[in-house]
Amino acid sequence: MTERNNLDRMAGPAQPPPDHPSPAPAMQFSVPTEFVELPSGGKYYPPDHPLHGKKSVEIKYMTAKEEDILASSSLIKSGVVFDRFLQSILMDKIDPNDLLIGDKNAILIAARITGYGAEYLTDVGCPACSAVSKYKFDLSKTTTSNGVNESFYDTFSVEETEHGTFSFSLTQINAVVEVKPLNGHDEKKLSSIAAAKSKNNLQESIVTDGLRSYIVSVNGNRDRAYINQFIEALPARYSRRIRIVYKNIVPQASVQSPYSCAKCNHQQELEVPINIDFFWPDEQIY
Repeated sequence: MTERNNLDRMAGPAQPPPDHPSPAPAMQFSVPTEFVELPSGGKYYPPDHPLHGKKSVEIKYMTAKEEDILASSSLIKSGVVFDRFLQSILMDKIDPNDLLIGDKNAILIAARITGYGAEYLTDVGCPACSAVSKYKFDLSKTTTSNGVNESFYDTFSVEETEHGTFSFSLTQINAVVEVKPLNGHDEKKLSSIAAAKSKNNLQESIVTDGLRSYIVSVNGNRDRAYINQFIEALPARYSRRIRIVYKNIVPQASVQSPYSCAKCNHQQELEVPINIDFFWPDEQIY
């Protein structure tokens, strides 16, 4: 995250000399901006996308205007609050749904820091005993990955394709799997599927729905029926392997911190959830 020299932008207009009195001009303000490095480096966008080949994107600092957007119950209810928020802070005209998830998260974390600082205090539930306690994340320790993990590339013969996708081999089952980094459209589709199943009291299928969302071909076959059959028959150990490889080769941005439960002593790495609460710190003054 690169901060611009914003001193001149914040300065008001030049004052007239004392011997030439004039009415005081109205105050003028310009919101500071900064550049956010994109985990993707612009590599996985199509040629006609505004971020194709771009390593960073310019955003303006979060202001009271953006707080209005984030506080809008109608935008929250309709599921477009982050879309409107991103549209408001992005200096270039970009459809938020076209952003890759890793790039989108990097922008949201950077925007949260400009608004309230790097300290994020929130309630977390222990994954083991569900006890709720306060936990402080340091957003300045954001980890970004550009999708190039050499150990996974070598072990699974990972290749980047001309389509902005990745292919890798599962030699034990003679399968070459091609996956794509998800964007905002894919994220919304997954949320819609989960909401529909919940509404109709249907069993959740988080794992298979996730695999369907990012697997684009198997052994070169892009037919969706064929891919669905492959996923349904996929042994659990290889389903897990695909998910682990996918997580380690797609561009991403996240904040993780070591967590220890005061009640049951359970320990693990916690990842900060980027949701609407992320932008409304709990009882903190900045």
